[in-house]
Amino acid sequence: MLRKIFCTLILALMILPNICAATQIQSTNYNGDFQFVYPEVKIEDRIIAGRINEKIREEVKEFFSTVREPYPSATASMSYEIPCDKNNILSIVLTEYVYYQGAAHPLMFKRALNFDVRSGKLIGLDGLKKISRKYASDDYSPKGLTRKLKSYAKNNKIYLYNDFKELEKFPENFYFDENLHLHVIFQQYEVAPYAAGIIDLDTASN
Repeated sequence: MLRKIFCTLILALMILPNICAATQIQSTNYNGDFQFVYPEVKIEDRIIAGRINEKIREEVKEFFSTVREPYPSATASMSYEIPCDKNNILSIVLTEYVYYQGAAHPLMFKRALNFDVRSGKLIGLDGLKKISRKYASDDYSPKGLTRKLKSYAKNNKIYLYNDFKELEKFPENFYFDENLHLHVIFQQYEVAPYAAGIIDLDTASN
């Protein structure tokens, strides 16, 4: 009897859809530049992998062409992290750094790309609502996110601009972490002075 139950469980696991299979990530240098490191995704479906990698390369190429090509003396680099690779969601955060000769200080940007690994398509704002109904709630409206941002700033002693009142729209730069918490990224100077740095708001914790 126990053997029959065990065999039934194994069979059930074999036919369940694979919703948590991790992708393989390989670090790659763009155009031979070892300061520009980005991820290359490898999954069984090469067409889907191609879609994902094409979008990643587009972001890398754009940063390279807007910085290194016109300003070869600028110091620029790119690195990445994979905060989420589960439940068919692949989140990639590219960290872009640039220092122009003679500038008062360097600049840093974080660009987030979120993919549905079943299709290779980017997850946009409309896609969030398909992931969970809560993203259509008032908590995730511009007004709701403003409350979360101001609470985060107060708790972390970050001073937002005096004339900052409320977000006008849902930020386009977001990603998921390993706990599937949605993070919203605010770049330097976007809502606070340079000294505040890049603000990474965990919307599930504020």
